[in-house]
Amino acid sequence: MYTTPLIKSRTGRYGNNHWIVYSTRIEREVNLFSDLEFDHWVMVEADPTVETFCEQPDKAEIEGEDGSSVFDLWIKNKDGKEIYIEIKYEKDLADEHVIKQIGLQKRWCELHGKEHQVRTENDIRSNEIYLENLKDIIPYLQNNSTIVEIDRHKVISQLKGGKKAVKELFQLLNISLPRLYEAVACLICAGEIKANIDKEYFGLETEVWVDEA
Repeated sequence: MYTTPLIKSRTGRYGNNHWIVYSTRIEREVNLFSDLEFDHWVMVEADPTVETFCEQPDKAEIEGEDGSSVFDLWIKNKDGKEIYIEIKYEKDLADEHVIKQIGLQKRWCELHGKEHQVRTENDIRSNEIYLENLKDIIPYLQNNSTIVEIDRHKVISQLKGGKKAVKELFQLLNISLPRLYEAVACLICAGEIKANIDKEYFGLETEVWVDEA
C-alpha cells in the first residue's frame, strides 16, 4: 500500500504543466506533472472500481541493471488488483530513453508479480464527452464527498421505477437543482447509479438509472 509519493515537485523540463489537485478519494493533495496526467487522474478519481491510488509511488530498480524509473501512478482496485501505470504521449513511445524506461518498469513488475500498463492520450482522451463530464462532476464531489442520505434515498427510490432524466428527478423531488446535481454526481462516482455521460454532456438531459445486474 502506497500513501506518500516519492516526488512532490519537479524542476526543469519536468516542471511544466504542474497540477496540484485535491482528491476526495484519498483525502490529500495530488501532484501531477502534465496535462495528460491530469486528465488521467480525473478518470481515476471518478472511477467507482478504484479503492485507492498514489502518484509517483515507487522506483523501478533491478539489481545488476543500470538506471531507475519512477512510476507515474499506482492503483489498487476494490477487487484487490494492483496496477503500476506509466503515462506517455503516443509520440514519445518511440524515444529510445522512453523505451528503456518502460522496459525497466515492465521487468520490475514481472519480478514482483504486478501488472504494468502504459496509458496514452489514445486511451485517456478517447471519449471527449465522457472526460469533460467527469471534469464537471468532480467539483460536486469536492463540495460534498459524502452524499446526504435522504437525497440518496430519494434519488434511488425514483430510479427503481426505471431510467429517468435529471430534469424528471428535479420535477419529482423536493431538492434544489445544485443539491440534486451533487447527489447524482456522488451516486455516479460511487457506482450506485449509471448514467449516459459517455454520450451526452452532464446536465438536465442526462439519463440515470440503477443497474440491477
